Amino acid sequence: MASQAQNQNLTRSDFFSKFAQVYVRQTGHSTLDILSDVITDNVQASAHPIGPDSVVHDTAAGPGVGGAALVACLPKDQLPKEMLVSDSVAMMVAAARESLVASPLSHVECKELDSQDLSSVPDNYFTHSIDNFSIQTFARPNDALRETYRTLRPAGLAIVTCWRRFAPMFIVHAAQRKVRPDVPLMPTPGPQFFEEGVLQKVVEESGFAKEGMTMLDKVLVVKDDENVAGLTMLMSGPLMVKAREGFTEEEEARWVESVRQSVKEEIEQFGGIRFEAYVLLATKSRAT
Repeated sequence: MASQAQNQNLTRSDFFSKFAQVYVRQTGHSTLDILSDVITDNVQASAHPIGPDSVVHDTAAGPGVGGAALVACLPKDQLPKEMLVSDSVAMMVAAARESLVASPLSHVECKELDSQDLSSVPDNYFTHSIDNFSIQTFARPNDALRETYRTLRPAGLAIVTCWRRFAPMFIVHAAQRKVRPDVPLMPTPGPQFFEEGVLQKVVEESGFAKEGMTMLDKVLVVKDDENVAGLTMLMSGPLMVKAREGFTEEEEARWVESVRQSVKEEIEQFGGIRFEAYVLLATKSRAT
């Protein structure tokens, strides 16, 4: 298990600042496609669908993936009347603003906010809160979920996703073993959340009642050549530099081909690059 210091190093703001402009392509659209599926198949079929009277928060939003998913999934007359898109990294907020400014969302505000401290947001404000694949990056995930709970209205719905199998780490680890099997594998942020039951436990500790939770599993196998190429670029490039710590020049020169071979092995095994996700829908008690 990675140490806290390692996890903090992986999640520092400069890492995500560099990632902002290439996020969607280099994630192979995985975070967007899974969230879109959750909205269409689960949120809109629930007792608390998103509609024209909704007030939605996309917290730790990155470059506005939650807003993009809503625009992709919902007809214009069902989009929320108000949406806050927030992230703690200024470049992510700027990327979100750029991507959503011309969208059909009627009122969207993009702000730099820390999901773990939303003190500028009043209690009981949002009807829906989206935390899409961010919980594993928080230094204090319980604080972030407590803020989600506090800022939701009674009967409001939290949509929380996290990875069960984050394919790029499996591929990077396979590539590391090919080049330097003697060195420690690159640590993964929030490794505890890969374990079954941990997400539910953190959400319940943060105020949500167990009886108001629905747990789902989602699988996405990325096959499209462009998305596979984007993911390969992510794993080959500077954002995975920690995987190559201590490499010689000769070993660095072998890295790209090692990643490509590991991607090929992943596709041969699964028919594509396989992501697995936990999805938790949690409703805030009406009595709050």
